Amino acid sequence: MTAQTIRKELANAFTDMTDFAFRDMVFGENTVTVAYLVGFCSRIFVNKYILEPISYAYTAGNASFPLESIITNIKVEKITEMDGAIRAILSGNAFVFSDTMENILGISVFTKNDEGRSTMEPETENVIRGPHEGFTESAENNVVLLRRRIHSAKLKRRSFVVGQETMTDVSVVFMEGIANGEVVSEVCRRISEIKTDAILDSGYVEIFLQDGKAPFYPAIGNSERPDKVAAKLMEGRVAILVDGSPVVLTAPYLFCEAFQVTEDYSKSPWYATFVRFLRFAAYLVSLYFPALFVAAFVRHPDRMPDFMLSAIKSARESLEFSLFWEVLIIFLIFETVREVGLRMPKAVGSAVGLVGSLILGDSAIKAGLTSAPVLVVVALAAVCNFMVPPYMNGNMLYRLLMIVISGALGFFGFFAAILVSCIVLCGKTSVGIPYLSPFAPFDREGMKDFIYMAPIWAMKRIPASLTGKRLIRTQGKIPEKGVKTGK
Repeated sequence: MTAQTIRKELANAFTDMTDFAFRDMVFGENTVTVAYLVGFCSRIFVNKYILEPISYAYTAGNASFPLESIITNIKVEKITEMDGAIRAILSGNAFVFSDTMENILGISVFTKNDEGRSTMEPETENVIRGPHEGFTESAENNVVLLRRRIHSAKLKRRSFVVGQETMTDVSVVFMEGIANGEVVSEVCRRISEIKTDAILDSGYVEIFLQDGKAPFYPAIGNSERPDKVAAKLMEGRVAILVDGSPVVLTAPYLFCEAFQVTEDYSKSPWYATFVRFLRFAAYLVSLYFPALFVAAFVRHPDRMPDFMLSAIKSARESLEFSLFWEVLIIFLIFETVREVGLRMPKAVGSAVGLVGSLILGDSAIKAGLTSAPVLVVVALAAVCNFMVPPYMNGNMLYRLLMIVISGALGFFGFFAAILVSCIVLCGKTSVGIPYLSPFAPFDREGMKDFIYMAPIWAMKRIPASLTGKRLIRTQGKIPEKGVKTGK
């Protein structure tokens, strides 16, 4: 295919794109053409690595050398098909071609403009002790952040292009020899089989990777912290990086991970264990306390102590609707105020939160909209819900379902719903790994980092539920030797 034909096909492919341009360099009878997207390509890279070397080569009489050996860029790829040339230009690369090339259409040169947000601490995962940098929107930079922490040739990377229109770069990163080979293959298979027109964020990929059609709880983890993702890689998990998103996905994702925080490993194991028990207790309160309250005082008031029953009745004397509807309405009002506060700009969101707290506070009680006991129950459950952020959205829906079931069926519905939930969780998987691991199936090594957290030196093996292997992580605590002192 001649250079003129290539030029015409590229011009047709990029019709009505004012940011598409050609740069022709004429050297006697030979013309070298550079096709690129203005702004997407770095002008400095195009000038320094393409135009200047080619001009110098022809001026010095070295035009007989192949263009790929003249261009001074580390990432140069030969293109043999027109689709590859179009894809290269749309990826931010410059496409160089001329009539002197044989057996190829041209050369793709990496000139992508990578200017973007610098690394900073993610607002969603703040820590007091630990690294204060987070992932950015560039997948290449995110891989570098991981390699800075894991200086090992075992850290492997596989790349995919997903999205028929967006052609988004998706990378799968894992530790060879540690990660379960079947999990890696399954993740790569699911990514390669994604058929959609657009992938604009890692959340799109997460939906396609999850086990089940519409799970309540997430089956794929996510994080904006490189140190957290690096720790998960060392335990045998797989990281999925999507270009354009600062949120990196991890798989498999287990139920216990929601109660683990990166900062736990920098604290005393005793304190970390106490905080994890507190998180788990808050998780249970956020889910079951309102439903248990409704089941007790709506369907089974005769089983409640007289002093509690009289206190509830006296607090609700001025209310016309039932306790069940009161709990349900206050719950929905609180979720509405929370959602408004999250979606509004920060300055407005804080004001909305203040107004909402006034509405749901003493003013609502005095106006006869709600009673103090119901307000306390709903508010306590809502506050506890914030202690386990990964399950915050799922818990909201589950809590609503539990309230409705308990209000309709009482204690029988309450405990039956818990039993069904446990059965569903026991059957749930994440990329084929049991969701309740290491609790069910039981793994002794994994239980050292569940609710109870053992010292790091006592976690001698990587959990076999993740890797399928019995890999040694540490040799244990360093033996202590006495220090001799004297005059």
